[in-house]
Amino acid sequence: MKFTRSALSLGLLCALGTAKVFANAAKPSNIEDVIEVHGHKLSVINKDAAGSVTVLDSEAMARRQQAELTQILREIPGVELTGSAAPLAAQPSIRGLYGERIHVSVDNVKRKMESDGGSNLTSINSLGVDPSQLKQVQVLRGADSLTVGSGAIGGSIRLTTKDASDYLNGAYGFGSHVTATHQSNGDSTQLTGSLFTLSEDMDTVLHLSTVRFSDIDIVGSTGLGSEEQPIADAAKLDKIKNDSERQNIALKNTWFIDKAHSVQSKIDWSKTRSDDQPYNLSTRLGLMYPTLSKNFSNDYLEIASTYVYQPDNPYIDFDAQLVYSDKSYDDYTLGYIVRRGQQIDYSGSKFGHTKRYGARLANLFDLSTSFDHQVAIEFNYDVEQFDQSEFDENQVRTSEYGESDAHNISLSVIDQVSLVDDDILITAGLRYDGYKRSSDVYTQYDDHDDDALSSELGLTLKVTDYFNFYLKYAEAFRAPSVQELYKKREWRCHIGGKFCYNEPQPDLKPEESENLEGGFGIFLDTLSWGDKFELKALYFDNNIKNFIDNVPFMYYLDAQGVKQPGAPGPKPANGVPVATHRDYSAKNIGKLVSRGWEVEMHYELGKFSGYLGYSAIDMNAYGVPNFFLGTIETDKQPYSEAPADKLNLNLQYTVLENVDIGAQMLAYRAQTRLTEDYLERGYGTGSYQVYNLTAKYQGSGSLSDLVVRAGIDNVTDERYVRAPAGEANDPSELGRNYKLTLSYTF
Repeated sequence: MKFTRSALSLGLLCALGTAKVFANAAKPSNIEDVIEVHGHKLSVINKDAAGSVTVLDSEAMARRQQAELTQILREIPGVELTGSAAPLAAQPSIRGLYGERIHVSVDNVKRKMESDGGSNLTSINSLGVDPSQLKQVQVLRGADSLTVGSGAIGGSIRLTTKDASDYLNGAYGFGSHVTATHQSNGDSTQLTGSLFTLSEDMDTVLHLSTVRFSDIDIVGSTGLGSEEQPIADAAKLDKIKNDSERQNIALKNTWFIDKAHSVQSKIDWSKTRSDDQPYNLSTRLGLMYPTLSKNFSNDYLEIASTYVYQPDNPYIDFDAQLVYSDKSYDDYTLGYIVRRGQQIDYSGSKFGHTKRYGARLANLFDLSTSFDHQVAIEFNYDVEQFDQSEFDENQVRTSEYGESDAHNISLSVIDQVSLVDDDILITAGLRYDGYKRSSDVYTQYDDHDDDALSSELGLTLKVTDYFNFYLKYAEAFRAPSVQELYKKREWRCHIGGKFCYNEPQPDLKPEESENLEGGFGIFLDTLSWGDKFELKALYFDNNIKNFIDNVPFMYYLDAQGVKQPGAPGPKPANGVPVATHRDYSAKNIGKLVSRGWEVEMHYELGKFSGYLGYSAIDMNAYGVPNFFLGTIETDKQPYSEAPADKLNLNLQYTVLENVDIGAQMLAYRAQTRLTEDYLERGYGTGSYQVYNLTAKYQGSGSLSDLVVRAGIDNVTDERYVRAPAGEANDPSELGRNYKLTLSYTF
């Protein structure tokens, strides 16, 4: 079956028409769930939020039996993955944007993913989060600088970990919870354990987990290809070589000093490694150069403490938070290549280190008198220190970025008002951010100082008890990172071939985004054809100016030493001299425009529950360098990183009181909205559907604390390639995967 826009209608019919065959279980949280979306303790019912927000609860995540959060997030409309298909290597993206363009936080503490403009610095996932320790994931799609500052042009991912009260359902006591999950694909086993205690004075949780992956089964191409587009060897693979693992330790404690005072402290540590990977995590390069490999690792330590003061006073709901984080990553290149009969040693190593110190003060004022009115004020200050060293094959130390610092300060005010018997909800806010970047190595450049104002206005109009209308305008920005500003490097950009360059770009402008969303919602809980029906649909239009990227720019130096665009060679083309340099420095390349639809629907009837999520996005860029020719294309062109349109259909049914079954379909539309250069080189993906099955048994009697889960991912062993890619050139995503989870609470 081919996935077209008509699949949305088909999915809706399936969710409704199978109501008498299937029945109820957990799902992505109901649109009615209360969530915090707008900043410091400003909560709003999801169905009333004037924006694209999806919430996953712990049951929805547990059902997927995944050791990686990214594999769960990809089921949310507008959320996809970037990077390799290998475990622990993929990174989340929102509406085609990733890295520092989305904000990730765990328990209200930022988890930064450093970028150098075109890619993340660490090739394996730097989040280091075990999904089993999470009680909620909230994904806000679209500009979100009002609440988080720099970044969040694409949106934000906010994670909340479990407390002891979550394990004990609010009852005083202590206990433990253990879980073991085995997945056939990758022969991985994840072991997790939690110890928890809850008393009148204390809520404490200790969480530990470990998971290890081996070689990954994928689905090789059986196509014959064509003379113009032959099937590449990488596309024929049915296994990806892999050896990776992750460990997590987290200690979370809340001390209830008295009714008004409490202190929450948390220590979070993770270590992730991925060994014996192909060069740059490229399977194609791994086949070309089997004597060359990469080892990666990340270490992360975070210490946070938050003091909360909540007296019986409507004008005081105060938080003070201190944060320290320390992240390091290692990148080893091992081996050699053979070129023209000679061995070229390609060994080397790279070490990066980031420290962050942060402070946050926030207060919520309840100004409600004749109507609901709240104002949140938040002040943030943080300092980041980054350094990176690189060693060549002779262990000679070179400096890629040197040492650099980033200072950030911000003040935000958000006003939320409900009028006309709560039929009108208005959220308005303004945030000021000032930032400074400096380098201890490239002192010939002045400090990079700048600031930005971000505003947001959201309106929800409750036309009737069951129909809402939404309109939202939001601004966002992303300040250039120290890596983009001060990166200087020379390396072999074509293995064994010529050298490429990075040069500092101290005059980079911040990326600026304007996002407009509008849509409607329908919410029914008294109907003849079901127990509940919820539908929320939003259209978005996002414009990003001064987009930063580092695709190659090829040039030569003229007689005056001025850079001039050149042809890639090896011979002059149309009178243009052959380029002698290939520059990958970060640059403000122009404007990126994205527009699309996102739809979420829930339906319940008796024991049946259905969820449908749909996203369609069209991304275009202006003023982007041509990757293959090194020239600037001023005309509108499709953006190569745009994800494919996606439909997610979940059906759940309670067979017996303690047995649930479920089925899922992930359907992707063909992604061929690419430039002719990309299409001629085999890029673009076809449509495909991936089917998954789940089952859950909840013990009873003496085994009431036992939970057994089973699942099969990719039941039909479908070959599918994640956009942007080429079916004839790239290896498949994951093949069929059998999963079994046993968990017990003592």
